[in-house]
Amino acid sequence: NFLSNAHKFSPLDSPIEVQLREQGQMAHVSVHDEGPGVPSREQKRIWDRFYRSPTVKILNGSEVGLGLGLYLCRAIISQHQGRTGVQSIPGAGSTFWFTLPLLQEKLHSG
Repeated sequence: NFLSNAHKFSPLDSPIEVQLREQGQMAHVSVHDEGPGVPSREQKRIWDRFYRSPTVKILNGSEVGLGLGLYLCRAIISQHQGRTGVQSIPGAGSTFWFTLPLLQEKLHSG
C-alpha cells in the first residue's frame, strides 16, 4: 500500500525510494516519494478509517480508494507490535514508514 500510494500520488518521472534497515530489534521500512506531500493538519487523519485527503490529488491511474489502505496497514502492523508513521512537507514529498520486530531465534539445547 505504501508503494502503490507513492506511485499513485507522484509524477511518473519522479523516483520512489524504498529502504530497509535494522534499527535495534526492529526492521524499519520506508517509502519516499517526490509527490505533493501531505499537509501537516492531515497527517494524523490519513490513518483514520475511510479518510481521504481532499487536498491530495491522484496523479497516476484512475483508482479511487475507499480510505482504508493506510488504516488497514496501521492495524495489521500494530497487531504485530510494529509502528507506522509519515514525514511529509507539502510540495517536497512524503516518507511513509513502518517498523516490525525482528525474529528472535531461540537456541535449543540438545
